[in-house]
Amino acid sequence: MKEFTGNKVIIMCCSNCNLSCKHCYISYKGNFEPNKLLKIVKQLKEKYIISLNGAEVLTNLKYLKSYQEIGQKYILSNGLLIYQNPQIIEKLMNYGLESISISYHFGIHDNISVIPSKILEKVFQLLKSNEFNFRLMTTITSQNYNMIEEICKKSLDLGAKGIYFTNFILQGNALNIIDKNLILNENQIRIFFEQLIKCRKQYDINQLLIERDAGFGKNPISSHDNFKCPSINNQVVLTPDNNIYPCIFLAKKGYEIGKYIDDKIFINDEYYNINNGDICYAKEICNEGKKLIKK
Repeated sequence: MKEFTGNKVIIMCCSNCNLSCKHCYISYKGNFEPNKLLKIVKQLKEKYIISLNGAEVLTNLKYLKSYQEIGQKYILSNGLLIYQNPQIIEKLMNYGLESISISYHFGIHDNISVIPSKILEKVFQLLKSNEFNFRLMTTITSQNYNMIEEICKKSLDLGAKGIYFTNFILQGNALNIIDKNLILNENQIRIFFEQLIKCRKQYDINQLLIERDAGFGKNPISSHDNFKCPSINNQVVLTPDNNIYPCIFLAKKGYEIGKYIDDKIFINDEYYNINNGDICYAKEICNEGKKLIKK
């Protein structure tokens, strides 16, 4: 094994969640003990850019110390705990957080999420009344890929400062979904990008920041997309069992590419420096049935 020389490490704090959504991609198991996580964060931040992620971090507010340690200003959540206990907003602010990203799946939400959209809209009102910024995270499937213009308008109407589109990846709980037709085909991806480009021209980033994840792959209609998948070479994922994975969608048994040992991150030789950034491994493997390439 070789020590990881990339730029970024995403640490998955826990697999605990207060919901079990049909589309959830989380496949790993285990939870970092908060003090251990804080120790790891302090060690790794000297060498890498650290980002903290789910599953539902707000199930243990002691994790917020690690967010404060690295100066991370945003957190991801399904929003239910804030609905149940609005005082959490003040707690987030006390730890230096400025924004929260909440899953809200326009057009398909009540079909794949456990928390009703009406409850989330009350959460958005709570956040707005506390002057706490929020971004919406929307999964795109074959049922809402052509709604991007409508989604952006509604996001702005709800008071969101941004919208983040995630491609539906057949992983985690999503493997139990019978209808595989939810996966976007090439034509649907093209239409998604056409509308995405149109909306980015329509809205100033200070008005509504419109982003998408790498899971859609390269933009098929624009050579100026600057797509480059960072997984393996420049970005890896660390889970509570100390295993290293290519990305959050492939943080699953069988896709280990390395290990966290003695305060260092190591990558197995057979996976080291294999990604030229041209493809999204999660999309290729989970949605198209291909295998993770080795040297």
